[in-house]
Amino acid sequence: MTDRPSRLRLMTDTSPAAWLEAEMGDFDADVRALLPGRFDAYARILHPADSPHGEPVPWREVARWTGRAMHPGVQFKALARPARGAGQGPPPWDEPPERGELFQPMLSALCAVLARHTGTPDRCRFCLWDGWSWIADAASSMVLLESLPDTRPDASGPGREVAATAPAFDEVPRVRLPWRDYVMFEGPLAAAMDLGQRTAGFFFPQSPNLFWPADRSWCVATDVDFDSTYAGGPAGLIDELLGDPALEAVGVKPTDPIDEDSDQINRE
Repeated sequence: MTDRPSRLRLMTDTSPAAWLEAEMGDFDADVRALLPGRFDAYARILHPADSPHGEPVPWREVARWTGRAMHPGVQFKALARPARGAGQGPPPWDEPPERGELFQPMLSALCAVLARHTGTPDRCRFCLWDGWSWIADAASSMVLLESLPDTRPDASGPGREVAATAPAFDEVPRVRLPWRDYVMFEGPLAAAMDLGQRTAGFFFPQSPNLFWPADRSWCVATDVDFDSTYAGGPAGLIDELLGDPALEAVGVKPTDPIDEDSDQINRE
């Protein structure tokens, strides 16, 4: 539960995303389907699985149980199948990694690193896939309420009223990439944690599906079909992501495949 106001502004001018529309590749190809191929280096952040107790389970822990290999092209579908003679006792996870959603503590850790590698951390663009079921009607505008309504009969005083309501999402121009349509927001990098469904007294976070700073020094993608978040940027940024203990990240190349059946090492 939260009544923290959003720091995001819904954008009706989608021209800041024109560079992505010009540089994105075909969806079934490789990392360049998710991010522009212009960056010096790339990383892939692996979304954790869930334990029976609701705790995050890193892929390396899954690999220890299944006897499979961790490598840059690892895919959870292949990793989760026990190798011959492995997989004794109960598995450490019972739910696979979330697709299209980066675990909020990891998103926070990611943004802390990203902030050190842009000159415009206070001016970033965030794209949200317009197919999420919770943004299908006008009530979805609550994602942008500057303050949340208090429905208690005795509610009164400053800040208890709705200060501003965004237009319904179906009225907003889209960022149109080859495989997805998005609504776009602008705000400080820290507002990555503000995106999500807001109802009176509740907030259900949703990590951005695509975001970048105004200076385009890096770009991050969490596509709805994948259980990994991809980042492209300067080599120093990627080195930090790979070494951050709060993130389980592997280095990738822009030509690396991204589909779940592409793990050749753990295939057999």
